[in-house]
Amino acid sequence: MSTQLKLIDEIKGIIQDTTFSYEDILAYLNEGQKKIAGGVFIQYPDGTQVRSSPLPDLATTDDLTTSTTLAYISMPSDYDRDMYFLTSETTNLRIIMLSSLGELLDYYPTLENETSVRFAAIRGNRLYYQGMPSTAESITAYYFREPYDMDSYTAGTISFAETASKISDSASGFSTFYAGQTIDITGTTNNNGSFTVATVSSTGAYVTVDEDLTDESAGTNFTLRSRPDGLPAHLHEDLLVNFVCKKIFERKSIVDPTRMGDAQRCAAFFNQAMLNLEAATERTPEPITFRAGD
Repeated sequence: MSTQLKLIDEIKGIIQDTTFSYEDILAYLNEGQKKIAGGVFIQYPDGTQVRSSPLPDLATTDDLTTSTTLAYISMPSDYDRDMYFLTSETTNLRIIMLSSLGELLDYYPTLENETSVRFAAIRGNRLYYQGMPSTAESITAYYFREPYDMDSYTAGTISFAETASKISDSASGFSTFYAGQTIDITGTTNNNGSFTVATVSSTGAYVTVDEDLTDESAGTNFTLRSRPDGLPAHLHEDLLVNFVCKKIFERKSIVDPTRMGDAQRCAAFFNQAMLNLEAATERTPEPITFRAGD
């Protein structure tokens, strides 16, 4: 698994251009994560083009509640793509996902059918459904979320506590980290290394990690960097380094057209990495629910 610092150092070594700062390259890395997760077109050797599959590690669920006055509710805030299963916890029935709002309107032109929810469709950031129950239903949605942005945070206000494996920041700067992320810590005397975030306080004042920590006071600048999210570890460099270098060389080619060749080579390497990702992607099985008494 590649660290954020290793990825950026490798990109700097390829582009050989100091005008692109650490922050610039990190923004490109996060753009790459989002585009790969959301689906990019990849080309097979025979010329066939397909949209890449969802990333299994980004599969998640969220609990939703229907409205009693409207035929739609907001989508989960972290929704990215492919709501592949929807079930009503109230009726213990699967809700059929239709391909479009237009298809839903073919069945229910006025969206005023007052029954339990049986069908649903996505349009924009809304989930439309029919029927529209007079009493709100609890729904569980299965989908693929957006990847968490990688971040780098340095401060002299960070301290470490062995008790509860807790990292605190009196400046409350940890709000960009998330449970489940791998973070790399540098600059400390006793706590350099890789850790898995267990919890993050709602205020960003502390995180806890799964691994053991050693007591260490604030006062010296310590750095926390998060790693890529959702991508297979063995493809971090092939995917993200080539994506970022392609973007940077495309930008440089506006002024220097000779750099387009570099952009095209990186694009070819990126496409091959996407083919490898597609081959390695394990399809997420559809969950199965049963009605009570079945």
